[in-house]
Amino acid sequence: MRIEQATQHIARARRQFERVAIASWDPPDAEAAVTWAFYAYENCVAALGELYDRTWKLSHWDKARLARDIYAEGLISRDVGDDLEALNALRKDVAYGEPGEDLQSCDLEDLCAELELFVEEVASRIEEVRSEDDGC
Repeated sequence: MRIEQATQHIARARRQFERVAIASWDPPDAEAAVTWAFYAYENCVAALGELYDRTWKLSHWDKARLARDIYAEGLISRDVGDDLEALNALRKDVAYGEPGEDLQSCDLEDLCAELELFVEEVASRIEEVRSEDDGC
């Protein structure tokens, strides 16, 4: 376990979540919200990879696979692999100046709420493992 690396990733995910929260409300900024949500989910998955000693790569495809694997093993309650893929597509549309219907139909409040739950679940897993390591 690489608890310190996991802690760094979840701290980064929390900062990114804050940016999603700001972008999700009045006035909403869908481009910023989906971009920061993508990075926050990636950092959550990286934190889980570190926490459970999984090898992972920087590619979003690898993180989507890792998310599915960790979920399949019952180590987390939600499979965010599809979320990573969908958010990556939206992020690319934004980056290339081609935001389409998918971005316009994205419910930013739901995106923010679901991300917050996932960030907190990952943070909780990190604290559980830290407590086990400390013998508490």
